[in-house]
Amino acid sequence: MRSTAFILAALLFTSLMLTQCQPTAEPEAGSAPALPLGQVLPGTWESILVRVEVNTSENTDSSYVFEIREEEWLERTGMRPIRAYFQPDNQYRQVFTAGNDTIISEARGLWNTFSDTLMMIEPKATYQYIVKIDKGLAEFRTMLDWDGDGAEDDAYLGIHRKISSTTD
Repeated sequence: MRSTAFILAALLFTSLMLTQCQPTAEPEAGSAPALPLGQVLPGTWESILVRVEVNTSENTDSSYVFEIREEEWLERTGMRPIRAYFQPDNQYRQVFTAGNDTIISEARGLWNTFSDTLMMIEPKATYQYIVKIDKGLAEFRTMLDWDGDGAEDDAYLGIHRKISSTTD
């Protein structure tokens, strides 16, 4: 019994070490190595695109694409682009502001990263995104239940621009 536990512990340790010791891709010549997501994310980000590919629900032909671009945000939603403030202490808030600069609502929670995955944890929900950041733009991707049909089968893409390295 003890030998089985020891073997399992050894296998777990070995797999963790192999995972942590995998060689990383070499950066292109003349480019700086990419910083980890957790070091690049802190600051203030503003939504410039939201695109959701809504999948067919309940065997009906109800597929569609919902998309809002930066230049049409106010006209189509009556709101300014969403701002997300990622603090270095792993707290975040998202602010939803009306066109007249009145705050409509705020969401607050904790964030953490694991490689290219961002977890955002709020009191009643947890969100997980695959994030790619390049040249001041962050691409957030996930599958979610946008249409409320009970299936997380709708592809979400949010693109955000870093507007500040601080969260003031």
